[in-house]
Amino acid sequence: MRLPIAIAAIVFASPAFAQELDLDFDSFGFNEESEIIIDTFPEPALEISASVGLSYAGIGALDESWAAQVNLANEHSLGTLGYLEWAANAAIVDEVVTFDLSRIHLQNSAGDFSWKLGKYRIGWGEIEGAPVLDVVNGGLSFGGSGLPSDELPGQWFAGLDYFGDSFTVSSFVGVAPEVAHVMSTADSTDIEVGVKASVPIESGSVNVYAAQLVPHAGVVDLGSNTSHAMPYALAGFSANRNFGNLLVEVDVAGKFGLQRSTAAALSEHDRLDAALGVEYAASNTLQISAAVVGQRWLEQTDVYLEPGGYVSPQTSANYILGVSDALMDGKLSVSANMLGALDNSASVTALSASYAYSDRLEFGASAMWLGAETGTPLEAMDGLTQYGLTSTFRF
Repeated sequence: MRLPIAIAAIVFASPAFAQELDLDFDSFGFNEESEIIIDTFPEPALEISASVGLSYAGIGALDESWAAQVNLANEHSLGTLGYLEWAANAAIVDEVVTFDLSRIHLQNSAGDFSWKLGKYRIGWGEIEGAPVLDVVNGGLSFGGSGLPSDELPGQWFAGLDYFGDSFTVSSFVGVAPEVAHVMSTADSTDIEVGVKASVPIESGSVNVYAAQLVPHAGVVDLGSNTSHAMPYALAGFSANRNFGNLLVEVDVAGKFGLQRSTAAALSEHDRLDAALGVEYAASNTLQISAAVVGQRWLEQTDVYLEPGGYVSPQTSANYILGVSDALMDGKLSVSANMLGALDNSASVTALSASYAYSDRLEFGASAMWLGAETGTPLEAMDGLTQYGLTSTFRF
């Protein structure tokens, strides 16, 4: 289940999460597995869709924004070289034109090995919307009034997978990690490397992870007013298992060498992140999901601060609740999502619906409300409301 507009915002109530995930109001929690075995190459296909939308957003008085977008995607066999896929979009938002190549990669396989090279997404972890292990991808912006693309933006990777008789090993090298800084800083030349091993179990799977990653959001040194993004190490574990209509998921990660700021300088610290999630299929179309996500710094010997002077707590936790259903023989899809801090310092409620008038024409509507207490990082956004209407035509 994809969580719609703005539900990601609450993650910033726990600012340390933002180091791993710089989130977008329009798309959140997308988890695309990178393991693909290529046995045959399908025929080339060009997918085109065009969307227009009107949104209202603001605190108090609402501002109006128009957007139009064309999404393109193509897949093509290159014979012995492999299989090429790409996706891009051109958008106009309030008369500003942008173009984004969200995905382009060449992949191939030989025997028990498969490789992929280019710009794409890698999905880690089991729990959607929980930045415990799903921390490889970056480049998503916070906020914005544009339309959601058919593709979330990827990053530049070289990946190699090995498929054994009873396990799978996936590895990657990220050659150009994207980092968002709140102030100008020198570009990072660090690379990312990671490996994941998966073993199937009865009605589920167990996975272990190891990586060197670059934070997706720079950490501000309040003493020198500079932003930094130093690599950190990750060691993690995840598992999932079905019990009838109930799916139980667990993500755990140790993150070593994350930076924190006092009033004077940065220092390196270790943190433990964990999440427990459940998904219940109440019927063929009705799905209910819930998760609790927490983080704990392993030491708190000083007062650590976030930009704006907010004190960084040693322990924090968020919750995620979601319900989705498909009605009218699948033509109407509806969802309701809530996400908030367990200490009630901030919360987001989001509703969305889409109606497929035909195979080519689809209409959508969404609404979001955000609340935050005074003295928290999201206090300036308390009372934020956003409404949206979209229509999409697929050629």
